[in-house]
This record gives sequence, C-alpha cells and structure tokens, in this order.
Amino acid sequence: MHDLITDFETVTPDLWISNELAWKERLLKLPNWHQIPLINSNASHNLPDGSLVRFRGMIQDMHNPEFYFEQFEIFNTTTNAIKNKSGKYRDTANVLENEKINYTENLKSAQRQTMVVVSMPGLNDWAQQLEDRQNHLKHLEQQPNTSKRLSQSVSTKLKRSYDETDEDPDAMEVVVPEVAPSKERKTSESTNNTANVVSREHLLNFPLPDVPSKSCIVKIYDESESYKLNDMIEVVGFLSVDPALSGEFQEEKDPLLDPQIESEVETITHNPPPSLVPRLHAVYVKKLDHCNPLVTETIDQGAVLKEANAAREHLLKALTELLLGDQLAAEYLICHLIACIYLRQETLALGQFCLNLSNLPTQKYPNYARQLYDIIKQFVTKSYYLPLTIDNMNTLSLLPKKDYECNRLTSGVLQLSKDTHLVLDETKMEQGTLDSTGVNNITALGNMIKTQKVEYDFKYYKMEFDSDVSVLILSEGKSLLPSDYHVPLRPEESSLEIFDAIVEAATYYLKEEIMNVIRTYLTSLKLVKYTISEDLQFVEDDFIEMRSKSDTQNPVTADDLHRLLVLARLVSLSRGCDSLSKECWDITKSMEAERLHRVKNRVASTF
Repeated sequence: MHDLITDFETVTPDLWISNELAWKERLLKLPNWHQIPLINSNASHNLPDGSLVRFRGMIQDMHNPEFYFEQFEIFNTTTNAIKNKSGKYRDTANVLENEKINYTENLKSAQRQTMVVVSMPGLNDWAQQLEDRQNHLKHLEQQPNTSKRLSQSVSTKLKRSYDETDEDPDAMEVVVPEVAPSKERKTSESTNNTANVVSREHLLNFPLPDVPSKSCIVKIYDESESYKLNDMIEVVGFLSVDPALSGEFQEEKDPLLDPQIESEVETITHNPPPSLVPRLHAVYVKKLDHCNPLVTETIDQGAVLKEANAAREHLLKALTELLLGDQLAAEYLICHLIACIYLRQETLALGQFCLNLSNLPTQKYPNYARQLYDIIKQFVTKSYYLPLTIDNMNTLSLLPKKDYECNRLTSGVLQLSKDTHLVLDETKMEQGTLDSTGVNNITALGNMIKTQKVEYDFKYYKMEFDSDVSVLILSEGKSLLPSDYHVPLRPEESSLEIFDAIVEAATYYLKEEIMNVIRTYLTSLKLVKYTISEDLQFVEDDFIEMRSKSDTQNPVTADDLHRLLVLARLVSLSRGCDSLSKECWDITKSMEAERLHRVKNRVASTF
C-alpha cells in the first residue's frame, strides 16, 4: 500500500498546486494527522521551509487582506529561458541572481486573508503534555536544519499590503531586496520609541501574561469560510520561515522618492522574525469545538452518558474533600465545571453559570483559594487564576485594545477562547484605592459575567464580542461581582483541622487514570445534545405552587424558574441523562432550597 504520510512529508507548494483537489481529498482521508508536524509540539527551527505542517490555536487578530502574485514569469538573462511560477502558498520567489521577474506581462494577482493565531490561552500543563506526547516527532531533532536561509538567491517578496494597493490598484510592483549578506537589521538607527515598543512580548502579543505560548501568522486562500476573533482552529499549511520576511530586514528607502505608507514600528510589528513567529500558508483550516487531547472530534453520546455517573462519583468525592466536607458546594461546582452557553437569544446567554463560593477559611488557610485552583486546573483543559488585588486591577489590561500606531489588536486577559475557566480570587483583595483603570477592569469583569460579552476598545468606538468563559469567584463574604449562584461554604470542623493532609490524599487518590476519566467527562458533557421533553407538567405544577407560597418580600419570579431550569439541565447531564426527569428535577429543587437557606442565614466567617 502506498505510504500517504511519506507523500505529505515530501509535498511542495508547486506539487500541491498541480492537483489541489486530489491532495485535499487525500489529506481528509488520513486516519490521523499526527505525522504532519504540529508546531505547538515541535520547534519550527527543526522544520524545513516550505514543508507541510500544522498549528492549533485561537484567532487573536485579523489583518487587512494581502495581495500577492498568483502567477508570474521568470526570465533567465543567461539562457534567455522563460518559466512560469506561482506565488501561492509562499512569501518569497527565491529568484536566482541571473533571473528576473517580468513585471509587464502574464502577471496575475490575487489576495489572501491574513490573521494572527496564538496557541490556546490558558491550556493547562496536563493537556499540553498529552498533546506533545501525541504529536512530538523525535526524528525531526536529528535532522539538519534545512530551512532555506538567506544565501545565494535573492528573496523576492510576493506581497503588497491591502492599504498600499488600495491607494493605487495598479501598484503591484514588488520590491526585490538586495542579496542577503548586505542586509542590516533596522535597530541601530531606530528611534528610542520603536526600540522600546518592539520587544519580544510586543511581537508575540499573548492574552495571558507570564504564560508560555506560541504565535503564528496564518495566510488563508479559501474565501468560502468565514472566521471570527477567538475561534479555535487547526491549520494545515506550508511553513514559511525565510529570515528575509522580518521587518528588521526592510531596505532603507529615500523618503522623498519612496514615501513610507507604514511606520517603522508597524512594519516590524506586522513582520516579526519568522524564527519567533513563523508564517503558515493554509491548505486546510478546521474549526475546533474543543481542544482536549483525550476527546475525539465526534463523541459517542450514548457511551458518554453511560460512563457519566462513574466519573461524577470520582469527581464528587474529590471535590467534597477539598471543599472541607461540603457536598452541596461540590455538587454546584460540578455543575459549574460542565456548564457552557448552549443558546443565545438577543441579550440572553442561556447556560452560563457563574458560581461564587464564599465563606472560605482564609484565616486558617490564607492560600486556600489558590490550593483549590491548583486542583481544579488538573481537571479542566484551559483555565486562568486571577487574584483580584488592587495592583492587578490597576495595572492589568483586561480588555483587548486597538493600537493604531502598530495597526493591530493588542490582546487583553479577557480575550479567551470558549470553555476557558476563569477563577477570580477575591480573598486577595486588600485595602487600597482603585484608579480609573481598576474601576474599568472591575466593570469589564461584571459585564462579562452578566452578558458573556467582552467589549473591545477600538478607541473611536467600542465593539462587543461574544464569549463563553466559565467564571468561578472565590471570596470570604459575598462577592462584589455579580454571580448566578452564590454558595456560602459550610466546612466541617474535622476537615478544617487536616486540610493539608486532605490535599495530599486527594493528589494521591487522583491517579492519572481517574484524572483522565474526569477530564474526558467534563469536556464530553459540553458536547452532548440535551433535549427538553414536552411533558414537563411536574415543572409547571411546582412553579405554580412555589409562586402561591411566596410572599411580597421574597417573590418567586420567572428568573427563579430560569435559574432552576439551567441548574436542572446540568444536574441531569452530570448524572448521564440527556433530558429532564422528575427525579433530577426534585434533586435540583432540593439543592436550590438548601442553597437559598444558607444564603439567607449566612453568618460572618470565623474560620
């Protein structure tokens, strides 16, 4: 049998272009893509320029379309031979010194969409390690670095920015740089401003500070698909890592003869060194519903529901121990961990489940919230821990913001892909004053919790983008931020005395095998289709009874019914049911009754 993988290891852009449909069909028939190198798990400097690779991540920014030469003619001044070349799936022509591009005839231009993709923000170590285990190709490390470097050929750029061409539609001439060795980096003469702005962090532009990530500039040729900011995607494409692409290697121009349309800082920002930010020319882009390496693309709903109860028992046992013997809080936390937005109706985001756990024993265990988070991040695929200190609120950039000087979207902490778990630690809040940035950040958190939308700042206007981020607030008293469900913790005295031992025991109990069952459970339940039965007379009857028993001080409203139905959906799913039964409805009512009783009778923490 013919070895398809070998074909994909040796395929070139020209070979792909010669029969695109057949190559794409063969790609889609591959049983798995693990042998196509994944840049997330393999260093790009071990991969040859022009080889077929993959990248998985979140769309962080979209640039203007880029024009390029789809077809052009090369003239050999020595032999007078003429040959046709394509600029598709590549950035440079790599023309030999005795070759010239014919700019007057047989030129065909086209445009491609360009976007910045960053590795999944908040991807937890266990998921990254599993991904590396599945995708790391050891043989690549033994290979010599065969990436095309600047050498004998002249790297002729095959692009013009959309803005440049927009000003003069016929201005499709291409700048041919000098032979590489005479190039010098544009650093010595750069202004202090540029030198300060264009740091490694600036070029990489990751949403989460202090979290190691990778970035890639992806160029897309298929206009039939539409993509949005924060979409999770996997790209298969040709790698482009020629150092000539770096903005630092742009030629010095006479400003009178050739006025610059882009500022120097914009040029360098949009053209980072390919060793830092490789380019990828996409032949296929797949949108992802999740990024859990333990869960396949299509789930077997029957099998997931069948196995749900066993996984839930493991998780309930561990969380009850960690929440100091409080089983009700553990039940709510499980519902929170499997919650996601399942429907949007106008201003409503149905399915969101912001949970506030209060009455944490911070006097006895000042780092209790962090210790709890350290266990939760072992379960979920993506998460981020944010202590709500005065300093953090006054200094962090939570909202993405358009930088017009660099012409790019500067990322913020709240630019996250769906199903990310954001844990806000309010126990770290101390005395101090919030400045205007701090107030805006607290407001942004509150808005995201209430509407599951994040407001991006485009300076002259603001635009809201949908988000699907599960927010868990850990606090001493009731949180300052809004929440859908507030559960005051009721720790057992005996558990309080031995909390450090509990953490140790939980870590021992949660062996890799059990962990993987829980990790699969939490992701799979978000993909299960839940149906609402027409026969919900018991819900209607109970709601009528609840309203008749309520008083004017504590009326039962439609919001209460909505909250019960959202919780009932999660109670059902967590127990392996894809529709609401009378039994799950009764469990839900009982949980809410006990929670509301606690909220009504809560006392100041003495722990």
